[in-house]
Amino acid sequence: MVAKIQERWGPTGARFECAEVLDLLAENDETYDAVYAIFGAAWFTDPTKFFPLVAEHLNPGGTFAFSHPPAIPGAYGPQGMYKGGFAGPAMFTYRYSYTPRKWTALLRRTGFIHTDARVLDAPTEGHIGTLIMTAQMGG
Repeated sequence: MVAKIQERWGPTGARFECAEVLDLLAENDETYDAVYAIFGAAWFTDPTKFFPLVAEHLNPGGTFAFSHPPAIPGAYGPQGMYKGGFAGPAMFTYRYSYTPRKWTALLRRTGFIHTDARVLDAPTEGHIGTLIMTAQMGG
């Protein structure tokens, strides 16, 4: 998937990375104008570890944007989930689910400004919407 995206958007100067995000950010000193996570890093990485690294690598005024499903009402914070079904060796991961207000607080605590969090309704009534969050790095 990354190769196809690079092929399509690489000529614009955009660069795309596919890596373990905490390692990628901890092991380099590059800075970025934007960091974007679609149903990925921001959902499956502890925000108390991830957001400071994003902030460290964003240029002043840079944008952090992410999206994933909204939290299930009443089920907030880190949540374990099994991957690959329930047969065979146990494989699991954690996802982090918060209200838009809590995501905003986590980002602002890390130095982000101009935060916007909203749940975009699904096109079909009653289906799961998408949490969309944007924040700008101060500085």
